[in-house]
Order: sequence, then structure tokens, then C-alpha cells
Amino acid sequence: MITASVDLQLTGLIANPQRLSSSAVAEFFRRARVVLAQDHAERFERSVAPDGSPWQPLSPRTLRKSVQQAIRKVGGRAARPVVRRTRTGGLMVRALSPQAGFQRTATVRRTKQSKILVDTGRLKQSVVVLAASADAVRTHDQLTLVWGTRVPYARQHQQGDPSRNLPARPFLGVSKQAEQRLQAELQRIIARYASGGA
Repeated sequence: MITASVDLQLTGLIANPQRLSSSAVAEFFRRARVVLAQDHAERFERSVAPDGSPWQPLSPRTLRKSVQQAIRKVGGRAARPVVRRTRTGGLMVRALSPQAGFQRTATVRRTKQSKILVDTGRLKQSVVVLAASADAVRTHDQLTLVWGTRVPYARQHQQGDPSRNLPARPFLGVSKQAEQRLQAELQRIIARYASGGA
């Protein structure tokens, strides 16, 4: 499990932060889940770290391995494989000499156009808000949001793994824009509850 967090200051938003109702906190967490989900979806779409810096592109070795995997699916070299570009810009391997028990064509899963860190989509979909209880995350003057993922290989991608020549591609975090949205949501909720809204 790896996690990230962000602290949102209550000082200045409400006279007595300890009196912020549990209903207001629960509503904020509901909205925060949406903001964080959108933030992470955009990060995977744009292939950038929380600070906006681009992730390292896929290595030539990774791209070669993907072509080799597709060639094995059609029967290896004996199938006289031909690599062709598809209309959508991907790559396809076609067997000129089809082999019994093998596919005639196979898609190359990773190309230069592939989304980084989105092979199966498991990592992208695994990022969730973990702390939704006000008691678990509330101090006298701030709310802390905690979220993360239980995907076993997540830490290697987040921090990098020199032993596998895997560069760090930080995906877990919060962008400045999302932090500003979270603060604005909190201000709106506090203002509504302070004026007697429910």
C-alpha cells in the first residue's frame, strides 16, 4: 500500500474548527472523492506527475519486448511475421505462414503512442480515497485527506526501480489545481453550514 495526503487548513474559514459538524465533513469527503478521481484520471490521460512534469516515455527496450510478445503469439519466426501499422496508429503483427495452434494476427500492446502506466488500466482505477472518517483525519485546525492504492507494483512506478531500469513516474499526489478546488469546496460547505444550511 502506498498513500498520499493533503492537508486543508480550517483556520480562517471557521471561527472554531472543532465545531465543524460531522455532516459538513462527510459532505466534503464525498465531494473530495470526485475532485481526486478527476485529478488522477487527467494525470493518466496526460501522462504527467502531480506537479505537471511529463512522465518518462516508454523505453526502446519495452517497445521491442512488446513487438516480440506479439510475434510469439503468431508462432514466432517460423510464421514469417510482418509488423504493420494500423489505421489508428497502433502496430499489428501478421503471420504470412500461419502456424497451427497460434493466432494469425496479434496486436502490439505497447507502442510510442501508448498511454504510459495504462496497460490494463488496473493501476489507474485503483487510486481511492482511504480516509473518509472525520475522526481519523481531523485535527484541531485542519482536515487531512488520505488516498492511495493497494496494487503491488504501484510503488515501483511511483518511486522508480533502478534494478529493473524503471524510471520514477509519480502518479499519486494532488495537483495545485485540485488542491485549489478542494479548498474552494471546503469554503463553500463551511459557508453553507455556517448560514444554517443542511
